[in-house]
Amino acid sequence: MNFKTAIEINSKKTRISETFAIAAMILLSIDTANTFVGQGGYGFLSPLNDQQSGILLGIPSIILFFVSIGFGFREKTRLTSLLLVAGGALLAVSKIVEPTMGLNLFLAVALRPLYIGLILMGFIILGLGVSRMLQRDKLNKNYKRLDQAGKNARI
Repeated sequence: MNFKTAIEINSKKTRISETFAIAAMILLSIDTANTFVGQGGYGFLSPLNDQQSGILLGIPSIILFFVSIGFGFREKTRLTSLLLVAGGALLAVSKIVEPTMGLNLFLAVALRPLYIGLILMGFIILGLGVSRMLQRDKLNKNYKRLDQAGKNARI
């Protein structure tokens, strides 16, 4: 495999990863907005109540975030990293705040392991996004160091 082919494959992986992260963020945002607008009843997705929208939109968004991580593994993409951080924060914070507003009480009380699992998933996604950012910065520093060493060797 030559260098150009490797760049094209990496570019496709990056685009696929970004697409999954964008789709996940859109689904999670719609689900969260529906929960807050519905106030425990029907939100703007009127045939779906809060629990149904969580199943149809919330769970697939979490899966899409992890698929995005899988496709973008060891790829340098700022957009995917930022969306992972934002999505993880949105998931974790919304699941912590909703019961204090009287929303999703059934999830928080009766399904406590699932509720805690969703909060942990949010923090895991957030942590993976932060680690990708730190990994990218570390790679950039290494590339700059190697570039400078190459320039010094030529002189």
